[in-house]
Amino acid sequence: MNNSPKTFLTLILLLAIVGLAFTVHAQVITYSAPEGESLSTDYIVEVNGKQVPVYPVQTQHHDKKYSLAYFDFEGQVAVKVKTSLPLNNLVILPDKYGIKPVVKDDVVEFTIDRPFDISFEPTGQNSPLLLFSNSIEKATPNKDDPNVIYFGPGEHNPEGGLIKLKSNQTLYIAGGAVVNGGIDASGDNITICGRGVLDGSDWAHNAGPNDFMVNATDCNNLVIQDIIIKGSYYWTIVPQRCDRVLIEQVRLAGSRVGNDDGCNPCNSSNVIIRSCFFRTDDDSVSPKGITRAGGEPNSRPVDNVLVKDCTFWVDFANGFRIATESSCPGIRNFKARNIDFIHFPSRDRVQIFWLHPTGEMPMENLVFENIRINGENPFNLAKLTPANPLVGTRPMVIPSPNNITSGPGRRGMGGRGYGEFVVVPADGPYIHNVVFRNISTYNENNTPQNMMGNVVIQGVSEEQDVSGIIFDNVKLYGVSVHETSAGVQIGSFVDHIQFR
Repeated sequence: MNNSPKTFLTLILLLAIVGLAFTVHAQVITYSAPEGESLSTDYIVEVNGKQVPVYPVQTQHHDKKYSLAYFDFEGQVAVKVKTSLPLNNLVILPDKYGIKPVVKDDVVEFTIDRPFDISFEPTGQNSPLLLFSNSIEKATPNKDDPNVIYFGPGEHNPEGGLIKLKSNQTLYIAGGAVVNGGIDASGDNITICGRGVLDGSDWAHNAGPNDFMVNATDCNNLVIQDIIIKGSYYWTIVPQRCDRVLIEQVRLAGSRVGNDDGCNPCNSSNVIIRSCFFRTDDDSVSPKGITRAGGEPNSRPVDNVLVKDCTFWVDFANGFRIATESSCPGIRNFKARNIDFIHFPSRDRVQIFWLHPTGEMPMENLVFENIRINGENPFNLAKLTPANPLVGTRPMVIPSPNNITSGPGRRGMGGRGYGEFVVVPADGPYIHNVVFRNISTYNENNTPQNMMGNVVIQGVSEEQDVSGIIFDNVKLYGVSVHETSAGVQIGSFVDHIQFR
């Protein structure tokens, strides 16, 4: 081999040319902020020299604020973030993207060649930047189509703060659009898509223009893709009595108020939640089977829900809370795969996995696998506790007066009571056949001595039991969880528990 200086310089030049070619052939699309829209003062973001608008977001937690920005691209791009915040302890989460930032003074640069959703954190959970990216849109709906509701770039205020969708309609929120309001959808073949922002920040907690920010009832073939939902005023995405639902690459910039659950599939089946990023105050994903008085004969189960390739940040509540406020024919066939929890609260009352069927509800065939948890703070891992009393019932009370425009309780279900939940006759409550596989904790700042890591398993009776539970390669801070671990509490009416 010729190792002469000339050959070496030629090789370096060729590599530089190849790298330049990747950048030159990259395509970047940014979207201007609406005129008059407030922008964040914490960050300046550029991608291949194009400036990306950075929006401020409110939260109840930490220093009460954070920022978000988004863009589309193809090829390899150079991302530059400038901030006045100190960068000596910068963390970028989740680490699955393998981003290697270069820090110089007040600027951070990195290159990447695939879409990503990250939390850029100079000072931990105080004032982070959520940076979202998409591949470039191949096609957009025709705004002249009578079945398309089209919001182009700019700020939009739908009448009454509410967009209503029916069968065969598409709602498109273009990049650069900010739509202030909520969505009611009912019917077949409904699509909600686009690169823009649906913003609920104008409404106080539980005082929005509808019950839930994306309130989908009795839908078949419902698709929600790519949009950013900011500042939810109550539960965020709620498919009720729906079948065949796809929620894909949806980003939630929440945690502004309590009760802003990410996605609650209620009495719905064949639901896919894929490649999403949720920051919420309340539960990330919380399937429910809600039945009110008189609805017992038509109560539907929750069946066949898949959550995969998602990133969750929970400020106050649980990761997966399944069956709270519920009574229905059953919750079955729930799977969660390849999930990152980048932040989670250190509270005794919450856990990553909480399964608690009530009334007479069966719960069976659940799998949680390949889940990574940032262990910056101690946390509880799992709680499997069926219970006879129906949880969450409160009398239905219509607030008076009911014409206020701010403050809690104008319309939302929580403000007027959930209504009289009733027990749907079945042979539960019980929990059968649950697998926790390849669950790991990273961030070695904590040690097994100061983590909670509790696993609580407790049945009700011999018939209302917890059975067929497998913990396979479940580790907290590198230590395998087993039946004699300090935090593991196995109560009565529990059978066939395996720790592998």
